[in-house]
Amino acid sequence: MSNTRQDLHPAYVIHTRSYRDTSLIIEIFTPTHGRVSLLVRGAKSGKVQKALVLQPFRMLHVSWTGRGDLPVLTAVEEAGASVRLQGQALACGYYINELVYYLLPKDVPAEELFVQYWPVVEALLQEQGRDNALRQFEFALLDQTGYAPLLSHEKDSDVEIQPTRDYRYLVPDGPVPAEVASQKGVAVSGQTLLELAAMQYDSLTHIREARDLARALIHYQLNGRELLSRSLFSSFKSMQPTEKTDG
Repeated sequence: MSNTRQDLHPAYVIHTRSYRDTSLIIEIFTPTHGRVSLLVRGAKSGKVQKALVLQPFRMLHVSWTGRGDLPVLTAVEEAGASVRLQGQALACGYYINELVYYLLPKDVPAEELFVQYWPVVEALLQEQGRDNALRQFEFALLDQTGYAPLLSHEKDSDVEIQPTRDYRYLVPDGPVPAEVASQKGVAVSGQTLLELAAMQYDSLTHIREARDLARALIHYQLNGRELLSRSLFSSFKSMQPTEKTDG
């Protein structure tokens, strides 16, 4: 980071961990700096009110100062709405935060992704449409990090995807006709690929195929790292078996 002082940037808290006896290290998501790590001195001492505001799923303005990898938080204030997620919605919220934490590089502008973050959080409040919101954010994040999936053409070809054909998506390279893929990759219909490009789904089958493809692409980018939010989601799902959406 070249500047020593940054004042009142829009931000969301995506991760918090303890640091020594009384402090915290928080990860925030901002439009102009992407992901930023900040030291919050004395946050656990009971004398600093900042920790009460530094909660996930809340619009904030954050200021910090210092060079290097761990500047110090100097001010934080609420900047608008907040939501309280529960059950599977909470697990999905933690899921998108983990994706930002693990996949978004530090100090790289991410203005378009930042704009998409809050609408996704709000969409998690309702089960209907939750899948579509999660897919939108997953693919926006893949695009932000330079790994946008190939959805309109076959792998290594100018041949356009046909809605009536079946494909196998060879992660991370792209789709090939199912008959030449030898059962490798993720099974996905041409219609699902085209609907993914438009972020609209016609049927439960296409929703499931889009989810499976997104999961495979994200898993590849995570390089095998397991997400805690998936375990949390599984716990909630076992308690509420009628919900069908997941991250």
